[in-house]
Amino acid sequence: MLNWAQVRELAGAGVEIGAHSHSHAQLDQCADAALCEELRIGRILLEDCVGTPVRSLAYPFGYSTPRVRVAARAAGYRCAASVRNIRATASGDPFMIPRLTIRRSTDDNDFASIMSGDKQFYLRDRVLTAGYATVRGARRAGRRAARHG
Repeated sequence: MLNWAQVRELAGAGVEIGAHSHSHAQLDQCADAALCEELRIGRILLEDCVGTPVRSLAYPFGYSTPRVRVAARAAGYRCAASVRNIRATASGDPFMIPRLTIRRSTDDNDFASIMSGDKQFYLRDRVLTAGYATVRGARRAGRRAARHG
């Protein structure tokens, strides 16, 4: 975690500062109004801190849905990253830029292999990410069904 002075220092050194929502909420679980506020407030606070527009977003926990991506675009972001454990391509959706999972236990050799495209290091995480997305979707559907019936 960074304090505001550290954020300003990084921005001053030319590092792009992107948003991550306001409270690190699971955006795909937020109601529409709360989702819009999470995206708006986090961005405003960062822009006030660094004095420049904040145009990128990293979805907290990497979770996004079509509704979240539409809201991010409507909030003025130009791109957003999600945890998908696949490599990015030039033709990819700018609101689903994939990230790879890097852990504290990832050593220099493993990191070099991941960056060179060796899929063995993130294949397991990709399967887990896809499986958990299915579980989250089922939970959302269950909550919707409970509200409507």
